[in-house]
Amino acid sequence: MKIRTEDEFQDAVDSETAWRKKELSAISSNIATSKKTAKSTALRAGVALLYAHWEGLIKNLATFYLCYVSFQNCTYDELKPNFMALAINKEIKLFTESNKASLHNQVINKIRTEGSNKARIPYVDVIKTGSNLNSSVFTEIMETIGLDYSEYEPGFVMIDDVLLKMRNEIAHGERIEGIDLDEDRFREIYDVITGLMDKYITQITNAVYLKKYKR
Repeated sequence: MKIRTEDEFQDAVDSETAWRKKELSAISSNIATSKKTAKSTALRAGVALLYAHWEGLIKNLATFYLCYVSFQNCTYDELKPNFMALAINKEIKLFTESNKASLHNQVINKIRTEGSNKARIPYVDVIKTGSNLNSSVFTEIMETIGLDYSEYEPGFVMIDDVLLKMRNEIAHGERIEGIDLDEDRFREIYDVITGLMDKYITQITNAVYLKKYKR
């Protein structure tokens, strides 16, 4: 994957979001038109797919963003410090795991001298969700890509205590009666989660056009 220009980034985002929004709309319509037992099945499937699209969108757009920044020919000094942290992630791990002063000195020296060099930012398999994109994992992803997450905090309870909880209960075979899920409750969850997704799409797109990756 190579995303070098703003247009290529926008195309990647548009392609990634279009099919997800289409499927989410279809899920919502299916729930609204289903009857009795079919509605219960549609609601259970709806929660599972809503979570899947939440996780997939966040992960993939973050990866696109890192890929785009990696091709901008910036130096580390021109970028926010999170990108340097990504680039020397292996050294940081060694730093914390080793008691050798020589290794510690090497890492500090690299941090102090690499600033004027062209940034080499990893992006393949960097963003990980562990199939459990709760608010804590989400904030770590946002820290990784250097974007603010404060506007998402009002939705954290819905993510952690409702969407993920229900997804896990459904995955473990719980009946719909035992998870406080009906059409109205699904609509409430759907509106909050898709709203967070839309906010994220806008934020990460603006970050490219406004060069928010720079200091």
